[in-house]
Amino acid sequence: MKEKQVILNGDSSDVLEYFKQNLTVDNYEQSTTYEFNFEYGKGYLTVFEKYFFRNDSVASLTLHIHPLENAQVEVIIIVSGSESGIFKIDWWIGKSIMKTMDKLIEELR
Repeated sequence: MKEKQVILNGDSSDVLEYFKQNLTVDNYEQSTTYEFNFEYGKGYLTVFEKYFFRNDSVASLTLHIHPLENAQVEVIIIVSGSESGIFKIDWWIGKSIMKTMDKLIEELR
């Protein structure tokens, strides 16, 4: 499991829509989204899945988008399920997903 936390400027619903649009283009399927009310606005917990042919597995990408004061958003990124087989070999899937997220985050900034 790999994880990362970033702080972005903007509205949490706009950040969610940005990730939804760009991850769908990259063959991620959004499986579920939950909406929560926080002090500074709405927050989201959403899960994306992606199938990888090279090792016949599905990895999940969980995003927790939490609004902060001053029009900022905390995004917690968790990648799981990228390890497969008895030896829990990752085949660089977790790293690949994080690289995709890093690219999207840089474009959003």
